[in-house]
Amino acid sequence: MTLWKLALGCLLLLSTSALAYNNKLELKYGIDKSGNSNGHWIAYDPKTGLMSTKYDEKLSKKLTLQETQWADLIASRLTTWASRLDTIAIPFSKTKPIRQVTIVLGNVGDRDAFAHPTVYPQHVFFNLSKLESSYGSALLDKNKVRIDRFFAHEYTHLLQHRRSLKSPYPLDSYVEQALTIAYKEGFGHFHSISDKWKDQSGGITPHALEKLAVLEVEFVKRMVALKSANEQEAAMLMQGISTGRFDKKWGALTVALWLTKEANGNDSLLVKWVDSGPRGLMLLADKHLPDHLGSLLKQEFEAF
Repeated sequence: MTLWKLALGCLLLLSTSALAYNNKLELKYGIDKSGNSNGHWIAYDPKTGLMSTKYDEKLSKKLTLQETQWADLIASRLTTWASRLDTIAIPFSKTKPIRQVTIVLGNVGDRDAFAHPTVYPQHVFFNLSKLESSYGSALLDKNKVRIDRFFAHEYTHLLQHRRSLKSPYPLDSYVEQALTIAYKEGFGHFHSISDKWKDQSGGITPHALEKLAVLEVEFVKRMVALKSANEQEAAMLMQGISTGRFDKKWGALTVALWLTKEANGNDSLLVKWVDSGPRGLMLLADKHLPDHLGSLLKQEFEAF
């Protein structure tokens, strides 16, 4: 029996390795030597309120030495990232992995890394200017690990979009909209949180548990308030759900830390939470919230 299990394990390992050989990451620059867009880079267009390749040309600029160093770092990680696609995709067992990914580099906009899968379902974008201004030199050892986490985060969004084509996200109410954001960004942040939040074995850290206790209060308070909110109130309540100060992200970080507790180093344990979709976050919350908060949430969303 032991020999059979060993043989099966070797077979699975070889199968995974064979699939990894099909993974390919392509690097593209979104600007030319003069800093002008070449049609690959996208940025926020205030005229339309959408991400677009046609952004204000006045924002165009040549790459600095520091930005070039970030580009070199990203280029050096492509082979490693290609080998990790199947590992990142473990929770998405019912979604076919995306094996061809294009990495686009630019230096315009206010987001360090992002995906826009409704238009570019196989692209991940890195803003070299924002990476340098936010995290310093690409030559710092910690930034090699950081950029790996950022790629895993954005690749997760590509997988989520592919999954949503068969299982669309519920967006009929403000609560459902909030749950969808928390679900999508929670799984993304699960991959991008540092060892300040997740230890080397994949378990949650004491620091994370301390912060989670505060975040959980905010999560319940805002979800309950969203149930009866009007449009203006909902916009206020949604603030900070996945943007702003990192340790205050009451949706994304809360869910990421619950997922960290669930997985505890074994990402296959997250399959059921991917499959349950945004509405499943209510069950996840009920499992991890302290009794008084869990009771309040259950009382308000008993029939949810």
